[in-house]
Amino acid sequence: MSHALLDSFDRICIINLPQRRDRRRAVTRELWRQCVAVDGARVRFFDAVRPEGPGDFPSTGARGCYLSHLQVLRQARADGVQRLLVLEDDVMFGDDMALGHALAEGLQQSTWHLAYPGHAQSALPGPLRWQVTQEPLVCAHCYAVNGQALDRVIAHLEDCLGRPAGHPMGGAMHVDGALTLMRRLQPTLVTLLASRSLAGQRSSRSDIIGPSWLDRLPLAGLLRSAKNQWRRLAGAV
Repeated sequence: MSHALLDSFDRICIINLPQRRDRRRAVTRELWRQCVAVDGARVRFFDAVRPEGPGDFPSTGARGCYLSHLQVLRQARADGVQRLLVLEDDVMFGDDMALGHALAEGLQQSTWHLAYPGHAQSALPGPLRWQVTQEPLVCAHCYAVNGQALDRVIAHLEDCLGRPAGHPMGGAMHVDGALTLMRRLQPTLVTLLASRSLAGQRSSRSDIIGPSWLDRLPLAGLLRSAKNQWRRLAGAV
């Protein structure tokens, strides 16, 4: 058995800190539910960057996340990847993933540079489909890059690294913000957005913003598991 949408990418890269084995196990299960195995080749983990400090970024975790996404994109370009799907290790797939064949066909038939199967935008009525969007997009837990756009995306992220935070052309910031800024500065980039999100972010301890109040509770793990199960059953992924 295969998964039409996930099978349409020639590389799926999952960003994960090696010490976060809990997240590695959880995202492996998420992919297994979609009949996709982490084989170390087409579907692979990337050992996330852990810098010594934040530099000019909002936090050490934000800097590490940014550098990790950039390195994933650089490696895809070096390897000649044509359709790259980038996942963060807290991704959680919704039941609508079973309808992904409609989106898979769209990636083959339309011109696009970035595509967001998973996002935090409001769902649109009607059948699952791609919508061209110019709206700001938050989150970078599930997005795709066409090989034709890799040079432009990498160049923008590298340029931002050389500028201070708050620079009008983009400086040190969260990676999703950098991608949104790039799309505003380069309106010829075509961004596709799934009409309803197929993937959300699983509740788990964050390595970017640090522990929350929930993580200080004795049963934090069980509470997070219950929350994720409720979201899956309620279709609120």
